[in-house]
Amino acid sequence: MREYLSQLAQVLDMVALTEPVTHRSPRYGEAAWVHWETSGAHLYAWDEPVPFFIVDIYTCKPFELSDAVDYTRD
Repeated sequence: MREYLSQLAQVLDMVALTEPVTHRSPRYGEAAWVHWETSGAHLYAWDEPVPFFIVDIYTCKPFELSDAVDYTRD
């Protein structure tokens, strides 16, 4: 998750202000967050109570959505 968020910043030409932070919930699964100069991104993935995966990108800086989708898919 850390590598994904670090690379996502590069793919989208964002300036990371912190290293990605991760958290593991014994009940639900994984979460991660990174702070970018223009906002940041969250990633959540867990198996319970249902399989779930999402990346939230929130920023004031324009970026190519297709670049984020392609990187995530790959």
